[in-house]
Amino acid sequence: MVEFIIPTYNRKYQLLTIIGSIISQNNPNWKIHIVADGVFDGYEDIKQIFSNSDKIKFSELQGPHKDWGHTPRQYGLDNATEEWVVMSGDDNYYTPNFVDAFLKNINNDINFVYCDMIHDNFNYSYVISEPVVNKIDIGNFMTRKDLAKSIKFNKGSYTADGEFVESYIDRFCKNTNSIKKINSALYVHN
Repeated sequence: MVEFIIPTYNRKYQLLTIIGSIISQNNPNWKIHIVADGVFDGYEDIKQIFSNSDKIKFSELQGPHKDWGHTPRQYGLDNATEEWVVMSGDDNYYTPNFVDAFLKNINNDINFVYCDMIHDNFNYSYVISEPVVNKIDIGNFMTRKDLAKSIKFNKGSYTADGEFVESYIDRFCKNTNSIKKINSALYVHN
């Protein structure tokens, strides 16, 4: 099971897009935890639409924190329940085979899985990802929840997601066999 942690604030339509991309996964082994960084217009409507789903959880924080989503992301990670987590932004989305491809690439030795991406800052070009700052985005990797919980986000840093990855790799992936890359763009950053 993969748990998607999605911080959101004031992006109703983008939030609906990412939820739709996860609901459309070919593999049903996913859950979503949406963490609102302060309530915004349209949020209660979205929450009501999915109120009967046992796969989508909503949490609200007093906010907004204005820290690139790191405070709600940390909250979601601290409260995650599934073995594997993917942390994203509310303005991104996934190809329908994301969950299936990632789950097919795990075993007892793997601690970190990532893929390439399409990125808007590069005119929606294909980006070959690497697990280092400025070569990976918060949404195109999956980690083991229990290991990830021991690393905290640098909430004052725009590059905190890359810093998180570097800390995670340094602590839990010294053996290169514990990292798996999927050489395909299964994630779109907006």
